[in-house]
Amino acid sequence: MADWPLNRVFFAITAAVLVFLALVLALGVRQYLLYHQCSQAMTEGDQLLFQFTAVKDHLNESLILREEVNLRALNGELQSLEKAAEVLARNLLVPESLKATLPSRVDLVGLEVRLRAIQEQPQEKIRETAELARLLNSVNIGLQQFRFGLSDYTQTILLGLHKIIVGALGLIVTLSCTLLYLLNRRLAAPILELCTLTAPAGEEDDDAPCSLRMLTTRVRDLLAGEEQRRARPEEAPPDDPEQLRRAALRYRYAVTGCIGAELTSELTNRINGVINYTQTLIDIDEQGGDRKQSVVVQQSLVSEEKKTAELVGAMQRIGQWQPARASSVSLATLFRLLALVFEKPLRAESITLDLPVECNQEAAVAAGDLWLVLLALMQQGRRALNRALPGKQGEKRLQIECRVHPGETRRLTLTLTNTAGAWDDDSAGAVWPPLSFCTHLLQMHGASLAPESTGGETRLLIELPYRSSVA
Repeated sequence: MADWPLNRVFFAITAAVLVFLALVLALGVRQYLLYHQCSQAMTEGDQLLFQFTAVKDHLNESLILREEVNLRALNGELQSLEKAAEVLARNLLVPESLKATLPSRVDLVGLEVRLRAIQEQPQEKIRETAELARLLNSVNIGLQQFRFGLSDYTQTILLGLHKIIVGALGLIVTLSCTLLYLLNRRLAAPILELCTLTAPAGEEDDDAPCSLRMLTTRVRDLLAGEEQRRARPEEAPPDDPEQLRRAALRYRYAVTGCIGAELTSELTNRINGVINYTQTLIDIDEQGGDRKQSVVVQQSLVSEEKKTAELVGAMQRIGQWQPARASSVSLATLFRLLALVFEKPLRAESITLDLPVECNQEAAVAAGDLWLVLLALMQQGRRALNRALPGKQGEKRLQIECRVHPGETRRLTLTLTNTAGAWDDDSAGAVWPPLSFCTHLLQMHGASLAPESTGGETRLLIELPYRSSVA
């Protein structure tokens, strides 16, 4: 669902909610109609029982008092009872097992025939009178059983439908809560993150208010700014060597500040180590001096001083400027300085740096310029890896390979690759030089820099002239 288009997500959620609501409404209508039908059947059953009970009581009273019964009126009552029984028998809500308890036409006609026979000779029909009374009571009991059975049956039907509605409502609530959870997890979190990313400078706080209207406005502003930036012609690097040197000098100062900020803690640790080892030597000397211990501490002190000097030299090398014809730089030294500068920051970002082991040639390029280009390209690869593979462990790698051209061309190629397969050429606020500037800077020294795309991935090829090998 996280990869679905938003219009499909909203349509699916809306359709699901509407379907469930329509289901509940249909069940509610069905409940209402069924309740109305059950109420009508119960009313008809009550009327039939009440009507027959009245007839039975009247006949019992007449038989006991030996009064004459109006047979014509009784016939009308019995016909009315027959019609009411037929209506209930045709009702779909009345089960077949209960229809057998309803009085039939034969039963009602038999009552009338027995009553006529009793009235003709009342003195000689005492036994028939008792049979008629028992028959009336039997039919009355059957109607009462019908009434109770119909009541239980209709209640069972209504209760079953009620349980279905309650279950459907529970299912709707569960699905609604699930949809709300998915919305909150799959949509709300990315929207809030987008609010944080698009917040103006100084308002990156997670608690800062951000409405959908505000977010839409920010995105539109960003798109408008991007269109304006694309509409402007790109600023080409200067072609004049003097202007190129001045631009390179500005980049050197900016990059030196960036590297210095990253190496501050490392330099501080090295300097503190020098101070501590020095103080230890002073303490050993004041205590009479232990030569073996003093030698061990001196070796550690020299190692710390050497590492400190290398870190300072890595930053100073950026500012070096010499004419191209009188300058060369050991590639092994540059690779060692690269490892020194980027070892700790790349390890913190889980990026592995692979540098050539056997590349002892001296590049015939100004040391400061080549050092600046390599730092810039490494930073581009680092940003590309962190953007393409955020938070992943063991999958981010930066690699430099060295290949010397055969023959007498005296040229070699450095191949830069990374597992992201791309390079982030953002100048990061004009601090790091872009790829186009690095290309022009190397061209001024007879070198070249060109991207090469193979299999959907981009690698950078630096071709350098070199001098005699370093022993």
